[in-house]
Amino acid sequence: MVGLLPRNRELKVWRVPVTPKLDSILEKALELNAYVSKSDFIREAVREKLAKMGLMETLAKQPSGMRNG
Repeated sequence: MVGLLPRNRELKVWRVPVTPKLDSILEKALELNAYVSKSDFIREAVREKLAKMGLMETLAKQPSGMRNG
C-alpha cells in the first residue's frame, strides 16, 4: 500500500477546506488509484510538490528532532 505511516510517530493534523468539485474529483482519483484515503493521497501530493521544489532533500538533512514530514 502507498504511504503507510509508522504508528509511533507524532503527527500534525491539517484541516483544509476544499470545494465540493475538488472533493468529487479527489474521490474519483481514489477509485482509480491505489490510495487508501484522501489523507494518503494528499500526503503523497505534498511530498511530490516539495521534492520538485528541492525541499525534501533539505528536510532529510535536518536532525531527526526537527523533522515532522
